Amino acid sequence: MKTIGETIKEIRKMKGFTQSDFTDFSQPSIASIEKSNRSISINKLNSILADFKMTLREFEYIRNDYELSKTDELFYDFASVKNSVYAEQGKQIVNKLGKHIAENPSDFVIYCLFIIEDVFVKISQQNTYEVDSPESFQIWSTLYGREAWSYQEIFIMSKLFYVFPEEIAFKVIARVEREMIPYINFLREINFDTTFYVNVGKYLIHKNNLKKAKEYLQKAAILAKKNDKIILEIDINAHLAIIDHLNGSENAHLEVEKCINKFIVIDRELLAKDLTSDWELFFKKKQRVSNQ
Repeated sequence: MKTIGETIKEIRKMKGFTQSDFTDFSQPSIASIEKSNRSISINKLNSILADFKMTLREFEYIRNDYELSKTDELFYDFASVKNSVYAEQGKQIVNKLGKHIAENPSDFVIYCLFIIEDVFVKISQQNTYEVDSPESFQIWSTLYGREAWSYQEIFIMSKLFYVFPEEIAFKVIARVEREMIPYINFLREINFDTTFYVNVGKYLIHKNNLKKAKEYLQKAAILAKKNDKIILEIDINAHLAIIDHLNGSENAHLEVEKCINKFIVIDRELLAKDLTSDWELFFKKKQRVSNQ
């Protein structure tokens, strides 16, 4: 990793700046910083970044030789894969997580991702959200008392609420909703809010809280349409149709089948298979009216 001074010099040349072109620094000051002869506060660094019109996040990416930190790389790899569907990719990521934890046992974020994957596997194998995961409770007890969560901690808890008793699960959901508000734009690339609302909606369907499930899925539908997330739209429409089916609609199954076919048409056969499995295993033969 380059020093802060070396990175400033590299970006300055990239941008076509001279050492005299900075708002809050003289030429000798910039020269001293670039040679690492002078320390720089975060406020002063932010001033330089403002002149560069660059975020701290991009600065650190360049400083790290145009690579994410290992934790960020693993985090984004994990966040970009639907582990319940793309099993092979999920296995590869788990192997990377395990190797990283062995080398960096104090990396809390990566440890949590490893536990999330363990939870996903248990849910998939047992076909229920009611799985045993004492590690998840330990993670919750660690984060619960903190005044605020980082974006990675928000993501972690958004994936673990499933395994808790409903009373705790609803507390986690409410906390995630509150904590994610200032991070919405920061997490835009992984569609964090949309996928969270979808997952909450699906969870609530399984808990037969159909009214609340529909509210979350409708919020997700608005965001998916706004951001042109076709795959999420199809998945949301399928689960809204499942709610209608469970509420007694005679034709809702046609919309579910239509969504399955849409996945096939756009060459997402694994998603089609996943949706078909959930539909036939949990919902197809059930039809009831929920008063919740």
